[in-house]
Amino acid sequence: MQLMTNNGNLILYAGNIVDVEAGVLRPRGLVTVRRGLIEAVEWGVDPETLPAESDFRLVSLPDLTVMPGMIDCHVHLALDGRDFQAALARWNSPPDWVPAVQAAFSESLAAGLVALRDGGDGGNIGLQARELVQEGRPEGTRLMSCGMAIGRTGRYGSFLGPGVSGVTEACELLDTLAGQGVDWVKVLVSGIVSFKEFGKVGALQFEQGELDTIISYAHSLGLPVMAHASSDEAVRMAVRASADSVEHAYFVTPQTLEMMASSGIPWVPTVVPVANQVLTPAAANHTGASRDIITRTYELQLERIAEGASKGVPLGIGTDAGAAGVLHGQGYALELELYSQAGMTPAEIIKAATFTGAQICGLGEELGSIAPGKQARLIGVKGDPLQKLELLRDIVFLLN
Repeated sequence: MQLMTNNGNLILYAGNIVDVEAGVLRPRGLVTVRRGLIEAVEWGVDPETLPAESDFRLVSLPDLTVMPGMIDCHVHLALDGRDFQAALARWNSPPDWVPAVQAAFSESLAAGLVALRDGGDGGNIGLQARELVQEGRPEGTRLMSCGMAIGRTGRYGSFLGPGVSGVTEACELLDTLAGQGVDWVKVLVSGIVSFKEFGKVGALQFEQGELDTIISYAHSLGLPVMAHASSDEAVRMAVRASADSVEHAYFVTPQTLEMMASSGIPWVPTVVPVANQVLTPAAANHTGASRDIITRTYELQLERIAEGASKGVPLGIGTDAGAAGVLHGQGYALELELYSQAGMTPAEIIKAATFTGAQICGLGEELGSIAPGKQARLIGVKGDPLQKLELLRDIVFLLN
């Protein structure tokens, strides 16, 4: 992959540019970049008229299709998807976790990901990773972090945060997180799905009134909330409490999707951490009965994604990278292809991966489309990804 930094002045000529908002290919595109920001975009440019000399470096990519860099709306940089216990052990020794996080960034960039939203961890590794980015180690990755997640003591998620006994402690933790400068808050509304009993989800962690108070207080601190909600009841609670995004929602019903659509609350379905359990060698870790339950679970999720898209629920792409079997960067292409199995078109999926993902993460003014004023974080592939989504498995150019 050809990697370029966008901190200078350049003129980029591409054979085609993906207009992600319109869902069409624009031939012979010219993008003018000044000090990392897009200054102008033109279509239908005659390559014979490209400037030979100027204060801008000319980057000619006549054989490539260029599009905005993609966004993973849900990752866990503190985990690697390979060995959960080894990752936890690294948290207590900063020199040990730094290379693992840097590798996660590198793998994400190789997959065409220019921004990540971290879903938290009990060691505050994701938050510290944001500091690495700010120091230029690695350079160029945009990272949103929520620090430690807020969940009920004794329920699912002890590795994501310290746990709270109720609203008072939750608000105290929110004050701490605000003081740390987190970008998001992660609230655990439910547990996780069962691979042994279809439709079973870990218990709810808060009552509706408690969740209302926690999310309202987070909003008063200027912090958006991503809600971990796997059961339909948990999703409904998150929607009623005005969460800013719903994560997972494996058993969401059509009626709840209607609620989400009418309220404009986006959904990050994270199909791959479940599907990976039967679509990769990880299947050997499960019994035949479990594999059947897992398959039914992720296939139902694909049906719900199709319904959500048809109802107008804003959809983002999130892999839950770091979860068992989900490697950073490498799981993203499969997540895209699972959306394709759900019946979404390549144009719809690419928009979710770029434009809508940027809006979900609060980065809509910076990323998500090729437009004046936005950051020039772009990727290039050979061919037309609006016709062949699988081309996004092979990123050959990255401007970051």
